[in-house]
Amino acid sequence: MKGEHAQIAAKYAEATLKSIEDGEKDQAATIKKAEAVYSDLKAIEETLSTSHDFRLILNHPALGPSEKKKLLAGIFESKIDATTFNLLQLLTDRRRLDILSHISIQFKKLLMNRLNILEATLVSSTQLGEKEVQNIKARISEHMGSKLDLKVEVDESLLAGMVLRVQDQVIDGSLKGKLQKIEQSLLSV
Repeated sequence: MKGEHAQIAAKYAEATLKSIEDGEKDQAATIKKAEAVYSDLKAIEETLSTSHDFRLILNHPALGPSEKKKLLAGIFESKIDATTFNLLQLLTDRRRLDILSHISIQFKKLLMNRLNILEATLVSSTQLGEKEVQNIKARISEHMGSKLDLKVEVDESLLAGMVLRVQDQVIDGSLKGKLQKIEQSLLSV
């Protein structure tokens, strides 16, 4: 079912981004509006995930789409971009509010792709300084030929070194990874 939700969400995300691209004059305005819509989606998602009562009301079968739309309008209309509000109304009409988090994920992927930004995670055995992180980010960006949205984490179990994940690539330069490779090679003998 999650695969089906992701496919449906991808269509809504694509249509929303296409709507933004068609409605804006230049790329800078398109990017600014798309980022605002993504921010709105995250805020709505956060509201829905933290308010159990609100979720119950929105999922209550006795409450029809028009009542749900009024409720959502009262809470969000003045606080979010018109494109986001229209999407929220459409999802309510089509009884698809349950895929909002999937749409948010798909929208971010599309936006990052349009902006030529790769998401990456750098896991280090120790806390890295800001200068080190910027240096690593610059070198990876240059190597990949794309901008980089780098998330940095600390995992002391690595013992030493780092692990970099970019899309579906993993570069393991940790001592733990090297020890595991040695162990595997010894066990295969």
